[in-house]
Amino acid sequence: MNTQGRVTIALCLLAAAGTALPEWHQVSFAYPVSACAVRGDDEAWAAGTVASYLSGFFHWDGTSWTLADTFRNQLVYDMCYADPGAWAVGEQFNFPDGVVYHFNGEHWQQQPDPFDRTLQAVSFPDSEHGFAGGASPVQYHPVMRFHDGQWHIDSTLTTNRVILGMAATYQDKCYAVGDSGSIFRFQDSVWTRLRPLTPRHLRRVAMESNTEGWAVGDGGVILRCFKDTWAVAPSPTEHNLRGLAIAGTSGEAWAVGDSGTILHCVSDSWHLEPFVPSPPDVPLYAVAFSSGSNGWAFGYRPLGACVALRYYDPLALTDRLPCPTAGLPPATIVRGVLRLGAGHDRGLPTSLITSDGRKVMELRPGDNDVRRIAPGVYFVRATQAQAQAVRKVLINR
Repeated sequence: MNTQGRVTIALCLLAAAGTALPEWHQVSFAYPVSACAVRGDDEAWAAGTVASYLSGFFHWDGTSWTLADTFRNQLVYDMCYADPGAWAVGEQFNFPDGVVYHFNGEHWQQQPDPFDRTLQAVSFPDSEHGFAGGASPVQYHPVMRFHDGQWHIDSTLTTNRVILGMAATYQDKCYAVGDSGSIFRFQDSVWTRLRPLTPRHLRRVAMESNTEGWAVGDGGVILRCFKDTWAVAPSPTEHNLRGLAIAGTSGEAWAVGDSGTILHCVSDSWHLEPFVPSPPDVPLYAVAFSSGSNGWAFGYRPLGACVALRYYDPLALTDRLPCPTAGLPPATIVRGVLRLGAGHDRGLPTSLITSDGRKVMELRPGDNDVRRIAPGVYFVRATQAQAQAVRKVLINR
């Protein structure tokens, strides 16, 4: 940054063009949700408990959630889309027997399956092929495969480990993770057990390409897969991580876990999301994204509070609400200090954020020292009601 002279921030009004940054918003939801899947702004499914011994599938149509189907004495732990339908897996309540549900475009229907233990994970790379896994049933085969229109126990994987997460990228490529740091790879019709990198349980795995992805688990453990090679990645938390999602094709990822923990990954670096759900100590179990700007997360305490979070750009979904341009103060940088004009005295919430939506400074009337801020593109954001004005800030060295 040129600290000798008066440097004016490059300003451009972005909100009017619909490019305000998305962020988390807490929404009202009365039921504990254990699994969700998202296909677009106006298409999502969630599964959870409706009443004692009664569970249900909830559908999002872009405006509200509605209870679409109910089922008794069963729990759902994971679900996924397999266009044009969807799949969900779980267990019988208080009985060791796996259950599988299929959405055929109109209704959820239970499917016959040979699994006689809990099913924890499901993944479909296309509508004709799928994988599901869970606790090892008889003969220690913890995985099923869907092909030729029905489910089959996959006897090529023999282990007493419990499969907790699965991610299939095509019909002959799938990763599975589970207890005690277990990692398995299905490729060329053969399952291979990889060397464990942690003794902690791995809860979920998600792939952003055929050879690159992430896995998360207990104690905040995060594993990175790069070119089919797994390694331990730095983690900003020690809370158990229970949900994981790739955010579209942007290279971003999200993870959620205990005590309302939300992690955001940008450029292979994970950081704690500043958004704190209310109440803040509710475990988050499920997260799903359809793009870098559209996702959902859910959590609950047994017999206690429920949390539902939506990640979106409010300007993109509110017919371009008028932007409070008059409330966005002029700003300059003088010798490394960000100075806001008199407009800031209007009392509008204003902050300096990164291009990925992470807040780095609260902007208050008076001087704000930005010499500690790394060079790059930032945004000054002012918020008024449901509208935002966003202007770009270029900080050089």
